[in-house]
Parts: sequence; C-alpha cells; structure tokens
Amino acid sequence: MIMPTLTPVQVTLPESKEPTAKNVQDIIATFLTREWPYVDIKALTVTYYKATCTNLHVAVERPPPTSIAATEPLKVFIKFHDSNTEDVKIFKHLLPTEYEEMILCHEYSRFGLGVKVYGFFETQDGTIGRVDEFLDARNMEPEDVENSEIRADIARGLAAFHTMETSLPRNPVVSFYNALMGGLEKYRGMDKLKALGKEGGVNVDNLIHYDLVGKLKRVVEKLKSLSAKEAWCIHDVQYMNVLVKKNPEEGESKITLIDFELVMRNYRAFDIGGHFMQKMFKWFGVENKVADCRKYTEKEKEHFCEEYAQEWNKRTGDSDTGNQIFRESEYGYMLAIAFDLHNMLCFMANEDDKDTLNLLALNKLFHEFLGQYSRLGLENIP
Repeated sequence: MIMPTLTPVQVTLPESKEPTAKNVQDIIATFLTREWPYVDIKALTVTYYKATCTNLHVAVERPPPTSIAATEPLKVFIKFHDSNTEDVKIFKHLLPTEYEEMILCHEYSRFGLGVKVYGFFETQDGTIGRVDEFLDARNMEPEDVENSEIRADIARGLAAFHTMETSLPRNPVVSFYNALMGGLEKYRGMDKLKALGKEGGVNVDNLIHYDLVGKLKRVVEKLKSLSAKEAWCIHDVQYMNVLVKKNPEEGESKITLIDFELVMRNYRAFDIGGHFMQKMFKWFGVENKVADCRKYTEKEKEHFCEEYAQEWNKRTGDSDTGNQIFRESEYGYMLAIAFDLHNMLCFMANEDDKDTLNLLALNKLFHEFLGQYSRLGLENIP
C-alpha cells in the first residue's frame, strides 16, 4: 500500500490560523502546478467555514482561463486540521492522529468512494491539512433518506467504509466502552450540570441522575450475545457529514461520506443505529436542534439493512442477512445515543453551556434512549 506523504509548503499561517488568499494559493499551487500558481490573487474567491468545532475548511475558486481550456480544477477544498478535541479527549488514545485521518481519506478515495485528494501538506508553523476536489454537492437533510436511492447509497457507503482495509491499529472494542463508561460516570449526579439546565430553562435532572453506565453495559452484553460484528466506525454520522451530489454520473453513488476524525473500532451497529437516530436532529439548526420530520420507519430501516448486508457480503465474503444487521442496529441505536449524550454533557461542563436548544435536544436524546431500552425489553433482564 502506498502511503500518502506530507509535503512541506512554504507557508506560515497567521496567528489566528485563518489563512490568507496568498496562503491558500501557495498551498494549492504546490500540488496543481500548471495554472494555479499564475492566478491573480485578487481574482480568487475564498470562503471560510468551520464544519466542526475543531477544523477549518476553506473553499477556493478561480476564474476560468480566457485563452485556453482549463486543465486543472477551477475550485478546490482545503481542510486544515486542528487537534483540539477537548470534548472527546477520553478517546484520544483510540482516535486517529491527524496524519492517520489523512491515510483514511486516501484509502477511502482511491477506491472511488470518497472525494479525490490532490495532496497532503504541512505548513512552516506545523499545521497539516489536505487539498481535495470540490464536489458539486450539498449537506444531506433528514428528509433525503426517505428517498430509497439515496438511502441505499448511504447503506452501501457505510458498509464500504466499515470493511475498508487500513493500516490503523485495531484497538479492541472494549477499550472504547471502558472510556465511554468512565466519562459518563464522571457526569452522573453532577450539580453543575443540573444548575446549567435550570439556568437554560430545561430540567435535565432525570438524565443527570440516570444510571447510563449500568444500562449501557446491558446493551453491550446483548450485542456480544448476538455475535455482533466489529468494523471501522465513523462515530460522527450526523447528516452534515454526508454530501448529496447535485449531478452524479450514471451509476455513481449519489452520496459521499466525509469527516473521519472520530474513526475507531466498534460494533458496526453503532454507525447504523446512529444513522437511524440522527434523522431526528439538525445540530446546526438556529431555531431547533430537533428535525421537523418523521422518524425512520421500520420498512426504511429494513431496506437500509438489506442494502448494507449485500455490500458487506460482497466485500467480505460473509453471508449476513438484512434481518441480522437490523437486530444489531436496534442496540447500536442506544450506543450512538450514549456517545452523543456523553459529548454533550462534556461540552456543557467545559463550556458552561446552557443553550436552551441544546438542552432540549439533550433531553430528546435521553428520552429516545429510554424508549428504545424499554421497547427491546432490556429493563426486564435481571
């Protein structure tokens, strides 16, 4: 396997770490050498945004040449990595490094599954990043999964990622749950969190006092009893991390998965159940974090799991059934909720967050956990 190389670039970012137009042109021109070095900087359109709490993304567009046909892309995408992951620091020993995440992107893209990567770079001040193709795409909306073609492509995309061969170390799944349970226990009964809820006008006392660790242990034991299979899970399957292509070519997947900062070994059920759960949330909504749409139906889940099973089997030689994967996903639903609950409680504690919309979403997650736990009869297990 050919490993990606970090190319030094003669760029030092400003103290703010927000690159100038000259910075981004110099980075791009390191990899796209025929036309990008000669573009007038004043003609560049540079758009900055933070897709996550840690990483800056920059879209850069140039005008087409006037005398010849363009031989290089007119628009590219740069991701600058930032290792500040305070909200998931308990998983730091399991998470990929910035360079290892680049390896994942490289391995995913070279099979035609992800965006094309033009190059990986390191600036003079030690910031690393990558230059990608710019997809003519939009972030997925919850309603998109009601389209059977898009839903099937997401299922196949997840199965492809889950079964991907990678050079990352295969940490045992138990390491993830030891870390998660330790983190959840830290916030149980915490007066500060209850006070923040009251200040934000939302009572979260029931969640704060709930024995999530004890319940999570039962969920994990149930998955073990089902011989649930492990995979490279993305863990951040909220819908902003799925791009829906506007004009895919015939036979091409309509979606692309992005953002692999949280990739770890886990039960594949985590991502599948998490995908079903995330349909109810729009984490970047300005008026409501809970999506105004219906939940995933049983029929839609079954279709997703059938498509996933076919792709998984094609890539592994297994003979898993859609029903088998559906059963696993029912418990994975709660695993994903517990992870999100931990991360939101961590953010509350660290940032004194008392945003009412966040608190309402927190309670929504909690009630989803309670409902699923009861529906599957786990409360009756001695």
